[in-house]
Amino acid sequence: MAKYDTQDLQYLQMMQENITRMAGNSANAKTWLITIVTGFFAIGCSIKDLDWWLLLAIIPIIVFWYIDAYYLRLERALRNREQKYINLMNSLEGTRGNSTEEKQNALFDFRPLFMDYEDKDAKLKETKCMMLNKSVYPVYLIMLFMIIVATVIINICN
Repeated sequence: MAKYDTQDLQYLQMMQENITRMAGNSANAKTWLITIVTGFFAIGCSIKDLDWWLLLAIIPIIVFWYIDAYYLRLERALRNREQKYINLMNSLEGTRGNSTEEKQNALFDFRPLFMDYEDKDAKLKETKCMMLNKSVYPVYLIMLFMIIVATVIINICN
C-alpha cells in the first residue's frame, strides 16, 4: 500500500469535497424540480380556463433531468480522477526519478476525467446516457407520469 504524504491526503480530501458538492447539486436539482412542479399544480387549481396548462411543467422536468444527469456525470468523472491519482500513487511506490514530476502534475489536476478529451458530442452523449441511469430516471419519469395523468383527469372532469 502506498504511503500518502500530507499533500496527497489534502488533494484527496479536496476531491472528496468536490464529489460531495456534485452529489449535493444533484439532490438540489430534484428538490427544485419538486418545488416548481408543486407550484404548477397550485396555480392549476386556481385557474379553470386553461385545459392543457399543466403540460408546461414538462419543460422544467426535462431541464432538471438533464442537469441532474450532468451533475452525476461530473461526480463520476471526479471519482475516476481521484481513483486515477490513487492508482498513480500506488504505482509510484518505491520508485524515484520522474515520479515527483508525474505526481506534481497529477496533484494539481482537479478537472473531471472527461475534461481530458475535447469531443463535445461524446460529452453530450455521455450526459444523455446518464439520464437513463437508475439513480436519475425514476424520479423524472414519475413526475412526467403525474403531470400527464393530472392533465388528463383535469380535462375529463371539465
